[in-house]
Amino acid sequence: MPHTIIADIDRDLLAALDARAGLCTLRAVLLRYKASGVTAAQVAALLQELRPAAQEGPLEDAILDALDMVTGWCGPELRVWDGAGSDHAP
Repeated sequence: MPHTIIADIDRDLLAALDARAGLCTLRAVLLRYKASGVTAAQVAALLQELRPAAQEGPLEDAILDALDMVTGWCGPELRVWDGAGSDHAP
C-alpha cells in the first residue's frame, strides 16, 4: 500500500488512475494536491510507489501520464507545479 498524502485526494487519484481517466481529470486531481500545499516531489514519490504494481500496461500508462504532469514532462497547459520541469523543452 502506498503512503498516504491526503486520504480523500489519494482515493480520487487512485480511482482516476484505475478508470484510466483522461488527462483533464488527472490534472484536476493533481491540482487539488497543489492547492492543499502538497509538493510535486511528494506526489511524484506516491506515483512512483504505484508503478511496480501496475506493470507494463494501461494502468502504468495512466500513472506515467500523471507523473509527466507532476514533473513537467508535458506541455505547459498540463503542467501543475510552477517551475516543475522548467529545464525541459515545452
